[in-house]
Amino acid sequence: MKLLRVLLLVAVAAACVRPASAQPANSRVGLGFNTMASTADGLGVGLRGRLSIPINADISAAADFGITGFVLGGRQNADYILDPQISAIVTLPPSRNRVGYVLFGLGGYIPVGGGEGGPTLHVGLGRAHALQESSFYYEIDPALVIGREGVDLAVPLRFGIIL
Repeated sequence: MKLLRVLLLVAVAAACVRPASAQPANSRVGLGFNTMASTADGLGVGLRGRLSIPINADISAAADFGITGFVLGGRQNADYILDPQISAIVTLPPSRNRVGYVLFGLGGYIPVGGGEGGPTLHVGLGRAHALQESSFYYEIDPALVIGREGVDLAVPLRFGIIL
């Protein structure tokens, strides 16, 4: 519960950050899908949402929330996890109608209904392609899940739309 309080506090603080005066962009919302390979739970699929707020032309702060279901073993053996994250996103120099970015930060790996989870540290790479008024994105964002007895690895592949 301590981790959830910290994540909530950082998300509220990020929402209060005002863009630099030279930064014309407002906050952005991303909606997408993910697949996740986890050393603890196997392969899962899920949904993800992200709110990002530009700090300047190169850096944004983001708060994510996702849910992933590890359902390949059937409904009886299914496991679900919540994986909130707070991130800093560093935008790389653009090329044509696409831009790359690096994201890193903290999060949580919270099993629904029991099981071992813990805080996470993540570092990932992504790319966004401009559409008319939105963007299509895809990214890989590996995370170390720090449990009581050891460390696990979670590797999500994500794609979606930035509105």
